[in-house]
Amino acid sequence: MTAQKISFMPNHMRYLLLLFILAGSLLTPASHFAYAHTFSSSESAEFLSLVDQIRAETQLVTMNLENNNVTLAQAHAQKAVVLLDNFTISEIRERNNRIADSLVSGLGQLEANVTSLTSDSQEQIPQGAIQDINESVMSLNDIISEAETVRVESDQQNNSTMWALVLADLVNTVLADYGNATGAPFDLTDMSNLAGMEGIEMDHVDNNMTMMMGDEQMQISGNSSEYSMAMEANSTSSMSNTTLTIIVDEAAYQSAQYISNNTILQLFTDTLKPLTISANETSLAETGNETSFDNSSTSMTQEGVQSSTPDNNVTSNIDALEERLIQLRDDIADKATPIEVMTTAHVHIHPLLMQMYGLTIVAEEGQGEHTDHIEG
Repeated sequence: MTAQKISFMPNHMRYLLLLFILAGSLLTPASHFAYAHTFSSSESAEFLSLVDQIRAETQLVTMNLENNNVTLAQAHAQKAVVLLDNFTISEIRERNNRIADSLVSGLGQLEANVTSLTSDSQEQIPQGAIQDINESVMSLNDIISEAETVRVESDQQNNSTMWALVLADLVNTVLADYGNATGAPFDLTDMSNLAGMEGIEMDHVDNNMTMMMGDEQMQISGNSSEYSMAMEANSTSSMSNTTLTIIVDEAAYQSAQYISNNTILQLFTDTLKPLTISANETSLAETGNETSFDNSSTSMTQEGVQSSTPDNNVTSNIDALEERLIQLRDDIADKATPIEVMTTAHVHIHPLLMQMYGLTIVAEEGQGEHTDHIEG
């Protein structure tokens, strides 16, 4: 295929072409959709992501109290309560009323206890109050663990694709929090916003990267590594005059930092990586094919979304995924530009999850609403 550059094209044409490459050719009007990396998901994956977010917010409550910052502790306690929406409560209640009631009352009590504290930074928070709140958080963690047990079937908890969905959702959570933290004037979860960057080139387009859009498979012609390098180089140069990303919402920044540094990496290390390696070893034992990965533990992996060369086998991909998750953590810690954080997520992390676990992108109208999903 002849190498082509698109940097000389008019701005609006360059935007449309890149949007086509990223999101695929859809017949539905573009204004109807938000082109975010929103993956088709099971309700169980959504639930597990949500409770992990609640855990993160409650831990941030205790961390801020230990640092004598009542204002931030209150912000995180309030967010934890808001995260537990009526839909999630009803899901838990279908399985166990006691756990649902305990979770609601526990979060409400935590918020009340933190709200009752004075926000005067000159006064030290009584250690007794901090200890009581710490005990409340530990009790909440126990309740959340119970909720996970009754809400999510054991076979789903051993399903690597479902945990990949949880990870993808948590990455989107980090993007949303970091967007709020930096006051970004655009949606970081919307990958089409990357198309606003100048000078993106697509040279030596002689390989195919398989992506999934909805229920249909499409081939995107292009060398993914060269594309990633072009995106990274451009985002760096376009932001060269910005020496520091200013944080305008400290609570949102703490959420992004905690989830990227603790929640996501712990999920990957303790759950997703072991399940992936175990499934691959089982597949190797059954097939004797060193480069195949069937992930037989999940029914959601799509046919054809497998490693096809030694350079793209499961071991190298899982290592690459870990490297990019660490990069996301470092991006947030270093207060990288929103575009740089988006590039790490959309150009590196999400494509790996799609390739390894057969995740599919869905274009949804509206955000934050519970819709019908594929049940894992």
